[in-house]
Amino acid sequence: MKYLLNIGKSEVTKPSPGWRRRVFFAIILLLSSPAGAQELCKMQIDESNLAFNNRESLVYAASYSWGPIFLDVGEVILKADKSRMFPVEFHITANAKTYKFYDKFFKVRDFYEAKFTVPNVRSVYFHRDINEGDYSIKNTYNFDWANNKVNAVIEKRQRPPRQFELTLNDCTLDVITYFYYLRNLDFEDAYPDKIYSLSIVLDDGVYNIKCRYLGKEQKKVKALKATVNCLKFAVEVIAGSVFTGDEKITLWVSDDKNHVPLELESPIIVGKVRGRLLSHENLKYPLNIVK
Repeated sequence: MKYLLNIGKSEVTKPSPGWRRRVFFAIILLLSSPAGAQELCKMQIDESNLAFNNRESLVYAASYSWGPIFLDVGEVILKADKSRMFPVEFHITANAKTYKFYDKFFKVRDFYEAKFTVPNVRSVYFHRDINEGDYSIKNTYNFDWANNKVNAVIEKRQRPPRQFELTLNDCTLDVITYFYYLRNLDFEDAYPDKIYSLSIVLDDGVYNIKCRYLGKEQKKVKALKATVNCLKFAVEVIAGSVFTGDEKITLWVSDDKNHVPLELESPIIVGKVRGRLLSHENLKYPLNIVK
């Protein structure tokens, strides 16, 4: 999985034998990629003005195509729960799994969790437990903002845990927290080709990612049986065993106060991946549906 964000690889000529196990992480990465990010990363937002509710739930289909037809091979479920009152803290969980039929070919059971504080929407804790085929890894990060560092632990199968530190800046968050941080940004001043940037901590490094605002577009959302007004973005990727580095993730986000990612798509080294919203519960605001 670390190869998704292996900046050192500038060229990839063929997929590694374990490319399939990284497809689900690609979906997670895409979902947490920005609807845009700002250089000014010192957000202050009251709980009442957040773009999401306590106990919000979002379910996405994880699809893969090695040809003209996309197959839904599994799903990703995101849940937000307020875990502390003073200061306000949210606990986010994300579960990714293959459907039972595809378990026979390649079984995925991934679990992510993150904690962040409000009003600054700043990472406190991040953990992921990856089990995909014969591959497994655990990452645990505790954020020490007083000293601008992350205390990290990586555990791999049949290897002793590795502990180390990473340096933080104001724009560095975990991938799950960034999903919720970005939803609270204001895109009223966005214009076509405007560039946004972000920084995420993952595995044993901190990685910068940029995205480009493409404009507004109406998108038909099958699960909602409706067409939704969207903001459209192209997100750059980092070369590795899933991406060559030349692709761009196309992302559609609801053009309303929720800023919910509705659909995303990207070519990878072998085929394409897609994530699309299947269902939602307890959204804070109505979706911007075309009448």
